Amino acid sequence: MAKIKGWNPEIKRQKILDSAIQILNRKEYHQCPIDEIAKNAGVAKGTVYLYFRNKEDIYFSVLINLIDKVIDIAENVQRNGLPAKKQLFLLLQRISNFIDTYRHLFLSIQQEVKPPKEKLRDRVHKKIGELIKAISVIIESGIKKKELKSYSSVALATIFLSLTSVIAHQKIEIRKHKIQQIDISPELLFKILMEGIEK
Repeated sequence: MAKIKGWNPEIKRQKILDSAIQILNRKEYHQCPIDEIAKNAGVAKGTVYLYFRNKEDIYFSVLINLIDKVIDIAENVQRNGLPAKKQLFLLLQRISNFIDTYRHLFLSIQQEVKPPKEKLRDRVHKKIGELIKAISVIIESGIKKKELKSYSSVALATIFLSLTSVIAHQKIEIRKHKIQQIDISPELLFKILMEGIEK
């Protein structure tokens, strides 16, 4: 097959992913047909299937794409040269802002999408492992400089990452069929992480 002048498959794939991110961040998963993703990306519906097998594949590719962006955030924070504790706090703030931007998408992942097939699950787990590694680099630096206690950096990075899922759910609490807002700030989570809850 001859190459089409100006054809860049990776750019086209990313355009489709960006379109899916926009739509999934404002609509429920089941309300997001591939036709709409294609139209928003400016491609034919058939073009979407050149890059993705089905909507589930798009959805988990979106998730992996967003995790990549969080890895970039962690790596940028790590390069700023601040002490590890300040880097961790800054990272928590930036991840919080990122989650605020994509809150609807993150919540719908947990609520609407069935567990992924093994291949997709492995891709997501591998990407989360990369994110944990990026966070653990900051923690390892703090341990070496005696800024942090010498716990396992991977274990601490995993705990740190789990706190970010609390941020995604902070806006909603159902109590006696009423929806209330909970204010769980990055500052509070960071204080709990650094100081614990023991009196």
